[in-house]
Amino acid sequence: MNEYAAVLVLVPAYLLVWFPASWLVKRLLKPWIAQVQSGASPTLVNAGAMIGYLERFLILTFVLLGEYTAVGFVLALKAAYRFKDTGDHVQAEYMLMGTFLSLAITLAVGLAAIWLLGQL
Repeated sequence: MNEYAAVLVLVPAYLLVWFPASWLVKRLLKPWIAQVQSGASPTLVNAGAMIGYLERFLILTFVLLGEYTAVGFVLALKAAYRFKDTGDHVQAEYMLMGTFLSLAITLAVGLAAIWLLGQL
């Protein structure tokens, strides 16, 4: 496989998990956003979105490298820091849905990229 072909697969994969995945997760979680915002505690502006971007970037990288154990580590680390202070079950459920949607989208993109790379 030449480097040009790999770039044609990997760059779009990272772009897909960066922007369209964020939009899709936000869109799928829209029915619950009002419930979460009504009892939300103060947080950094757009911190959840940035965490999602970084989470998907790391997960895609680990999937492409075949390091599936590291994917579990990223999810465990996120859970430890995000859920330990969340006494609000609505917010915890919302964050968990976002995490699982992000994971599913990123795994699909990563596995598709691996398949495409194998076809080249």
